[in-house]
Amino acid sequence: MPDHSEAAPNRDDLVARLDLMQAMIAEGRATTARFGWIFVMWGLIYSIAMTWTAFLPHRNWAWPICITFGVVASITVRHRQRRAGANFGNPRERSIASIWRAMGTGVTLFSIACAASHQITGPVYISAVLFMVGTAHATSAMTLRWAEQGMAAAVWWVAGIGSLFFTTPEQLFVIYMLATFFGMILFGIYAMVRERKRTLPPAVPRHA
Repeated sequence: MPDHSEAAPNRDDLVARLDLMQAMIAEGRATTARFGWIFVMWGLIYSIAMTWTAFLPHRNWAWPICITFGVVASITVRHRQRRAGANFGNPRERSIASIWRAMGTGVTLFSIACAASHQITGPVYISAVLFMVGTAHATSAMTLRWAEQGMAAAVWWVAGIGSLFFTTPEQLFVIYMLATFFGMILFGIYAMVRERKRTLPPAVPRHA
């Protein structure tokens, strides 16, 4: 009988596949870096929501309103980038975007449900949000094999654990603000600096 089994890939095929995978990972990291401003924006939005919850009236609606604003702003900017010719066609780029869209949808629905049931200020709510953001960072970091984003995920997870043990309003506020700064704003700034360095033209050597 004829053998219909596929021939084993040769060394050149394996090298080509590996090069393609590495190129896609590098492009995924570059895409995340190009959107460093989004991490900074969301870090500021989280900080505003937490401050509103801690010190301002109508605190039950702080998170739904702030998150909705962030989602609308992100969609608007992305739409404008598409109209300007930005290309988001890389499969890894789409997968990373899907991770953050899923996280944003989950946090938004969770926040609205907690606000409607008046359970938005407790440590369990804060811990759940911290873990969801950390999980999105971790999934992206493992997809892109990016240790720096893995460190950001660890910040959010450690804060999520800590918020279940240090449960006074003051402690929760400090924990959340620290996680937001180190795990979102600082990571966003790092990504923006990385992208700026990547896009700088090569230095022209000086001749004596």
